[in-house]
Amino acid sequence: MQTFETMKKRLCLWLMAFCLILLGQAGHRAYAQNPQTIEVGPHFGATSYVGELNVWRHLGQWKWKEFNQFSYDWGVLARYNYNSRWSFRIDYTRGKIRACDSITAWRPEADLTFQSTVNDFAVMVEFNFLDYYTGHLQNTISPYIFGGFSTFFYETKPFTKISEVDKISLKNANSFSIPFGVGCKLSLSKHLAATAEWRMHYTFTDELDDVSSLYPADNAHEVVAGYDISDPTGNFHAQQQRGNTQNNDWFGMINLSLTWKFVIPNTSACKLMTVE
Repeated sequence: MQTFETMKKRLCLWLMAFCLILLGQAGHRAYAQNPQTIEVGPHFGATSYVGELNVWRHLGQWKWKEFNQFSYDWGVLARYNYNSRWSFRIDYTRGKIRACDSITAWRPEADLTFQSTVNDFAVMVEFNFLDYYTGHLQNTISPYIFGGFSTFFYETKPFTKISEVDKISLKNANSFSIPFGVGCKLSLSKHLAATAEWRMHYTFTDELDDVSSLYPADNAHEVVAGYDISDPTGNFHAQQQRGNTQNNDWFGMINLSLTWKFVIPNTSACKLMTVE
């Protein structure tokens, strides 16, 4: 039976191969016109988390309790439309992720909980499956895929039912991620467009939830107001397994956006490009 790490590697290789194929096909096409525009606007939606406190296998059971742990996010984006198929985008998102053992029931005996504020800065490439141009009379909708690279800063806060939030110190850190996903674009008017998308971030850290490695030694425990954050139940001992070091954490988003189109001067933006 293949491990989860093997599945992740195969997924990344498949995505890379797929992107190379798309790039190769685009390289063989000659476009007569290049309507280049910029779209800017806000986006908002919901964030989720996958890690030690909310594993993939448990998410597959589709229990309503998983959806009880979604949080809200918001942000802004700027999209450079190189042509009707390819776009380049910079994106800022601020959101919260959280999880609780008592809700997911994956390891309820550990009774670990957390919430984290994430500030993500991403650069991504989008590929439209259909010709799309905001403001065009015919090509007004297209599904798309995207991928890229991001750096994010996160502020993790363990919290419990018996601990007061203002008594618990925050853990600040930063890391990198690979965002990828799918979406759909819809032209609403000459300048206004809407998108709906789902994306996941494979991160390069296992500390997003502050749960990893082994339980620390007694003298290394972080105790707040007489409460041990690393072991709320008091039933575990130093050097016992606390997290899965083989799998990094993930976070995801389901977002809606509204963007306003600006035409770049000296480009032919009134017509869609044609393929020779």
